[in-house]
Amino acid sequence: MASSSAAQVQEALALLQKTSSTDGGSLYEQLTNLIVKVLDEKPANPVDVLETALLNKKAAGGAGNTEVVGPAASIADTARTVAATKLFGASDVPIDPETGEPVEVDTPNEYECEDILGDAALFDALGVGLGRREMMDVALAVKKLGEDPRKAVATVRFFGKFFGTHADYYVFETTLKSPPEEPEQQPGEAEVPLEWNSGSNGYVYWVSNYLGGPLTQLPHVTPAQIKAARSLKRLLTGRLSSAVSSYPVFPGNEANFLRAQIARISCTTVVCPAGLFVVNEEGGLENAEEYSQLPAREMGATANWSHRYPHLKKQGRCVVHKREAPEGEEDSFEWTEEEQEEGPEQLAALEGDEEVGGGAAWSPLFSSSNEHVKNQVAGLRSNLWPGAACACQGSRFTNIYVGWGVKNAPFVPLPPPPVSREYDAALVESAELPPKPKPEGDGEGQDE
Repeated sequence: MASSSAAQVQEALALLQKTSSTDGGSLYEQLTNLIVKVLDEKPANPVDVLETALLNKKAAGGAGNTEVVGPAASIADTARTVAATKLFGASDVPIDPETGEPVEVDTPNEYECEDILGDAALFDALGVGLGRREMMDVALAVKKLGEDPRKAVATVRFFGKFFGTHADYYVFETTLKSPPEEPEQQPGEAEVPLEWNSGSNGYVYWVSNYLGGPLTQLPHVTPAQIKAARSLKRLLTGRLSSAVSSYPVFPGNEANFLRAQIARISCTTVVCPAGLFVVNEEGGLENAEEYSQLPAREMGATANWSHRYPHLKKQGRCVVHKREAPEGEEDSFEWTEEEQEEGPEQLAALEGDEEVGGGAAWSPLFSSSNEHVKNQVAGLRSNLWPGAACACQGSRFTNIYVGWGVKNAPFVPLPPPPVSREYDAALVESAELPPKPKPEGDGEGQDE
């Protein structure tokens, strides 16, 4: 038995030491050099270094090569390359290690999405967006997300791309077939409750640092996070777990801050042609029975566009939450200014938006400066949120955001809180002695 095992080991070593006909080296030598380099350099992520080196043309150099194996930049680039390659290829079928037979995979999920490549052509005609080559990868990433049976999404829309200082975010807007139920835990009396599966949380957002990479579901946003985000102006880092160091203190990490920015941008810049939708009895949108398409040149006017998502109030909600008046004080109880706000109705026209820096809130976009060109593409670019744009051709329209997630508005930092008093005047040190305490046991010796 021992002799047969030794023979198998020798046979395996002979296979590894077989010389290559191209470079004259063997797999045994390359693996040995690679392991020696890893042990000498002691990188913080040896597994990533090994994977990167094995994916390269040569896993390790010769004896005289002193280059560092798998620098951090090449590791990130290799991960993106591998993820993009998997988008174009068929997914690997898992193999049962016991039987060696392919394992049955779940049926791909059925979902609905927009025509990503068709939208890319509209944006390309207006000179906005990501370009057709990158939008091809976006379409494959949408397909991967939509067909995943574990996520079970009903609809998918590519929201856009957020730039970061260390990495970027690709954001996908979805609705789930089985939305999560609202938790039983209720907020405190002074805290405004969040909107569950409606309003600012009507959609579920997934983000990834690169197309084809792992997707992370962003949490629901709270009114407190939206209000805090309005008082900040900062860049994203590209790391969801990063702390948001700011004043006033932001209640959450970068994942919560990104979700708050998405809520602010979507409620302001996601638009649709005016008259294309109507509000039904349940408060949702449905296609209008009668809609007449306008010429492309007229779609450059804000009067012909409407806000598709509900307005985000100062309270941090789309629907104002009012406290219940105490019993017996219904007539004299006063609500706050935020509780009395009455914002624009859903599908409000863009021409009612406030000016930005003394100018219009939106700028028109056309695919051609010649008014007589047929089949033109028209759209608008937001001046309040640089990077947000919409495009339209006939009854077809689309929206996208590509930017830093920073609002085009003057930044006025909030003043610091008032300085606390060092001491109370009544507690100033005095030379007077405190009163002498009364001796205890004055009643000793008396009958109980």
